[in-house]
Amino acid sequence: MCGIAGIAGRGDGWPDKPGVQLVADLLERQVHRGPDDSGLWEGGDVVLGHRRLAIIDLSAAGHQPMEDPASGCVITFNGEIYNFRELRAELETLGRKFHSHTDTEVLLGAYAEWGSRFVERLDGMFAFVLCDPARRILLMARDHVGIKPLYYARASNGALCWASEVRSLIHSGLVSRTLAPTALTDYLRLGSIQEPHTIFAEVRAFPPGHMAEISVDSLAPFCPRPYWDLESFYRAGGGDPTAHRALLEQTVRGQLVADVPVGIFLSAGLDSSALATITVATREMPDRLAAFTIASGGGDQNEAAWAAAAAALLGLRHHTRILDDPTAGDWIPGGLAAMDQPSCDGMNTYLASRASRESGMVVALAGTGADELHGGYDHFYQLPRLFRLLAHPVLRRLAGPILALARGSLAVRRLRLMADAYPSLPAMVDEKRRYFMPEWIRRHAPVGTGDSGAVAASRCEHLEDAISLAEMSGYLRNTLLRDSDWATMANSQELRVPYLGKRYMEYVATLPWDAKMRRAGVNKPLIAKALTSELRSLLARRPKTGFHLDFVRLISGPLRETFREAIAALRENGFSLSPEHLLSALESTKSQKYARRLWALTALGFYLRHNVGRL
Repeated sequence: MCGIAGIAGRGDGWPDKPGVQLVADLLERQVHRGPDDSGLWEGGDVVLGHRRLAIIDLSAAGHQPMEDPASGCVITFNGEIYNFRELRAELETLGRKFHSHTDTEVLLGAYAEWGSRFVERLDGMFAFVLCDPARRILLMARDHVGIKPLYYARASNGALCWASEVRSLIHSGLVSRTLAPTALTDYLRLGSIQEPHTIFAEVRAFPPGHMAEISVDSLAPFCPRPYWDLESFYRAGGGDPTAHRALLEQTVRGQLVADVPVGIFLSAGLDSSALATITVATREMPDRLAAFTIASGGGDQNEAAWAAAAAALLGLRHHTRILDDPTAGDWIPGGLAAMDQPSCDGMNTYLASRASRESGMVVALAGTGADELHGGYDHFYQLPRLFRLLAHPVLRRLAGPILALARGSLAVRRLRLMADAYPSLPAMVDEKRRYFMPEWIRRHAPVGTGDSGAVAASRCEHLEDAISLAEMSGYLRNTLLRDSDWATMANSQELRVPYLGKRYMEYVATLPWDAKMRRAGVNKPLIAKALTSELRSLLARRPKTGFHLDFVRLISGPLRETFREAIAALRENGFSLSPEHLLSALESTKSQKYARRLWALTALGFYLRHNVGRL
């Protein structure tokens, strides 16, 4: 897991520094992503840069940018390729020789043998830029679902620049800090900026599941082309549910490959407990494997006790960290400062990562993605019912007047927004996840705040397919995965997400929903089958707990001044907000839902103050 950066272009008109120094500056702002090594390569109007967090082959043979002596091609790569061993074996049968044990060298060999289409064969999480000097092209690619980030922009002199973090590009001075017109509305609606947009108008996110060949000579506007389409697997169907355990075990085994300590974020919930069960069953690294649980110090310590019981049943070493409010108050500003883009979420992951990294865990497995693939959210059941109701013209005509009668109710107003979004299920999912209501945005946000526009209707045959795809291209990509990246990389830790393995996702997409969704009171039954009988019994008795920050206490207490400063930054940028009014309402309601919205404003204001200034 690493940080990458680069520039392509002649560099005419650079104000002060040559391209190599500019890329070195980009890398300097990503030291946390790769504290173990760094490197630069220059050739043919291209500069590639790399920061390394050593995970596989810790020797100097893993240094990047890495060059293929035979072809002269050079790559800078962030991520892990889980099927690199089988690709390496195939390349060796074709006569390819390797000088390291890294997956990076396999990428160079695969490109030399199969050309750019080798990307279609990769199963992993990655973002890379490969320079082919002979053809004078760059090959840019990002993994299938967007686990690893890649951002690009046009520099002030027309050159192309890229990096693993938005802030790296912005603070370099290469790119304007002008906000994207849609940025604030996206954030207030959904708690995060929606790709391919970023918060800055001139910086774009390279799309997941895409690649692009870019001419170094012309640097003409390029159009990334898709190499993977999950929807096609939903349409294909016909998967065999009985093969689930074997494929999940194969996926987890591939993601345990590492030459550093590996652990699991164990919440004692279904998804992480199933991963722990499978991991122990693979017997790949029994002595080096550990589980880690973080729990809040304010009455939510049940999480730690249940996780410890689960780890004991599996014979797994277990570490627990109870995080009290003073420590959380000390650590959270560091998490705010680490946000690559503002987010309403992600702080839990940052705190868990920081605590587990202090315990020595360099690689962590997490259960991210299971809910999106297996229908784990309640709206997999709620939205199809609403959709089918609205499909009747008479009922649809009656819905508006009926809902208008109770327009004072927040729940009913939310329902009305979902009904208005019909027949686009992706738009209905967006409304289900809405943070701030439209009238609040109109009243308090700056005048002229843009909107990213309507969401297209789904082409999926099954409503659950459309919800799953919408969740993966929305909440999963723009909140969960983006937050997981900055929150763990800020602590120089690699997070792996087995439920989002490419082959595993393709397989699960072909399965019928009645095999994946809740049956006889059992949520995500295919995942539940992976548990031992003892662990299944334990989880059946477990109350619904989790690691939740008490934002009422935190904003009223240790983060009060941070909150005030953030609201001041928002006021400087056109928001109509009173910190005293907001704090008074918080103290009178003691509502965690309300406090989470104040936290969303805190994160946005903090980000604007430290990365943008005045709009």
